[in-house]
Amino acid sequence: MSIVAFKVPLLKMELEQRDGQWSVKAHYYESWAREQGIEIGDIVLAIGKKPIASMPLVPYDETIRGANELTIKKHDGTIIKIAVLHVDLPAQFYLHVLFPIIYFVLSLVAALYLYKKQQDIESVKWLSGFILTVALTYLSSVASSKGDFIGTIINSGGIFLVPLILLQFLKGYYNYLHIKWPFIQHIERFYVLPIMGAVLGGVEILYPYTKSVIVIILLATSFLLFSFPLSILLYSYYKERTVQLRLLILSVILPFSPFLLLFVLPEVLWQRPILQAEYSILFVLLIPFCFMFLRVTERLFDIHYYITRTNYYLMATAILTVWLYIGLYFLLEKESGWEIVFFLFISILLFFYIKEKADVKYRNILFTPKGNTIRQLSRAINQMSEAYKVEELLAILKQEAIKHLEIENIEIVAFDEKERKMPVCYTIESEQIHQLQVGEVIKLSNEYVALIHQEPHIKRLLLIEHRNVIRLKDEELLWLKLLLKYTESTIESLKKIEELLQELRNVQQTAEQEPVWLKKLVWLKVEQEKYYVAQELHDTVLQNLTHLTREMSLLLENDAAISVQGLYQQMQNNVQDLRSYCETLKPPVLDKLGLTVALSQLAQQVSNKANFKLSTTFERVYLQNEQLPLVIYRIVQELLNNALKHSEAEKVTLSLQEVDEGFELIYEDDGIGCTLEQMLQTDSLGIRGIRERVEAFNGKCRIVTNINEGVFIHIIIEGHEEDD
Repeated sequence: MSIVAFKVPLLKMELEQRDGQWSVKAHYYESWAREQGIEIGDIVLAIGKKPIASMPLVPYDETIRGANELTIKKHDGTIIKIAVLHVDLPAQFYLHVLFPIIYFVLSLVAALYLYKKQQDIESVKWLSGFILTVALTYLSSVASSKGDFIGTIINSGGIFLVPLILLQFLKGYYNYLHIKWPFIQHIERFYVLPIMGAVLGGVEILYPYTKSVIVIILLATSFLLFSFPLSILLYSYYKERTVQLRLLILSVILPFSPFLLLFVLPEVLWQRPILQAEYSILFVLLIPFCFMFLRVTERLFDIHYYITRTNYYLMATAILTVWLYIGLYFLLEKESGWEIVFFLFISILLFFYIKEKADVKYRNILFTPKGNTIRQLSRAINQMSEAYKVEELLAILKQEAIKHLEIENIEIVAFDEKERKMPVCYTIESEQIHQLQVGEVIKLSNEYVALIHQEPHIKRLLLIEHRNVIRLKDEELLWLKLLLKYTESTIESLKKIEELLQELRNVQQTAEQEPVWLKKLVWLKVEQEKYYVAQELHDTVLQNLTHLTREMSLLLENDAAISVQGLYQQMQNNVQDLRSYCETLKPPVLDKLGLTVALSQLAQQVSNKANFKLSTTFERVYLQNEQLPLVIYRIVQELLNNALKHSEAEKVTLSLQEVDEGFELIYEDDGIGCTLEQMLQTDSLGIRGIRERVEAFNGKCRIVTNINEGVFIHIIIEGHEEDD
């Protein structure tokens, strides 16, 4: 495509037929035509070595597209030959040869970069294809405009393929942004259109008389295809209102508008574009790189910032423009030029000072002779982040203030609101201190005063002595206010950290094991999770099995269903087991009928399965802590499970009695027993869990056991609640 563009310069010279001859009607490059002596009405005899009468496309196009040489017959009968060289058409050489090659190379590099860096992301693959397709279509457009067969086929198919790949990229990008893709789920079905476009391009070259119709079809179809992505973006933005979609819309509307409205639409409606294709297409070439920037960098917030601050700069520019227009309107009547120069110089200088004040007041952004204020603030914050105590933090604050403000007399003092006294060297009154807000800086006769941090009766103040010989600049006050805000929040965090560390030290000094509140918290969390699991099993699996069991019972009423009797019995057993698991995790009878009835039912269930004789005594107990009934139930449940699985006892006794503001639980069996060390080390016995439950409520658990001597466990928990 580049070779074709270079070998044959583009002329686009319009012709008209007169008396069987083709004469010049209009020039595209008028200055070149004047230099070559070509005038309107001159007769064109040959294009290159071919007579114009043998050119099949001329009668239908009436335009000389490309030529290396022209044979012209002047009005006086003189015949001249004119060589068409790129050196005589520099603008065309840049637009049609050099720039398309550079753009294609850049596009190829960008596509390879995207593929190498993010080849596993779907939208990036489509973006790479979109960039290359736009570049190739643009490169072939020059060859197509000169009637090249291959260039026309590629260009005709490309103008259909570009919007389809754009749709594929947008679909992948929507998925990346987690935005619902609204239309056209199967875009690949439309890939027949580029093939049809390429075929129409070939037909246009082979059968020149179809050119006018085919051009309209190609442009109208491409206009509709390019409208799809824009419509989808507008619809999505109407629904979502996200910054990313707004930026995508701007990236499509701004470049596409000149191409569609100034070239495609006028060409379709009136066959006369307002702006020629080689100029309007330049805007479209920005789209791939706009998308690449959005997709690769993802610095959407920064882009949003640049867009939103446009209003601010438009207002400032408008004010300056009006001022300069009024001033120059009166000054231009005078002959002296130095007055205009002086007026412009002073106006621009004043504008910068006014803008600086506006930035300080409304935007909190300022550049100073010492460098960027934010950079200085960042350095100070980095220093302060290394402090682990409030005293260290305040010392760093003082040093940074002395260094940045270049003032030696800076102090940090604590003001006691009860005593309401300040050192005599300072002029601030207690009432002024009381009205101060954190981060606020006020100027008094001898010092600046700022509130750093406030506690119930103590206020920490930053005092900067000036004695009417030092004035803090706007940028210095801004720096100080921001640093004080950061210091105040950091002090609050450090105090909380110090309190937690002190609490942990106290725990470490007073308890060798885990604190009671931690055991209680863990146990309550475990019980809560058990409740959730039981509720989930009951509401899902158990309900489904119950329904299936009912269905099976209906089948059993039919004689032909006798064969499913075993299956039905198995399902009933599963339902019963699952219900038992749920009741174990979340005993419903405990909430409905109370602790005594729940324990009695639990004991009855164990007796039905046990090989030992179970004797129980459950007195009614009155407990202030609403969590204790569940604690008792879990302990009894664990003790009876151990008796079933491990004790090999013949007799087990269990009693629950009320004591002063609490309860006493006694378990005893005559089983095989074991040593206390073995019992505590064996997780399967659950003794460790029992002891942790008891200790979580400040209770006592005494265990007596030995080999072949059974087990005796005595548990007592007081009913009063601890303030933990």
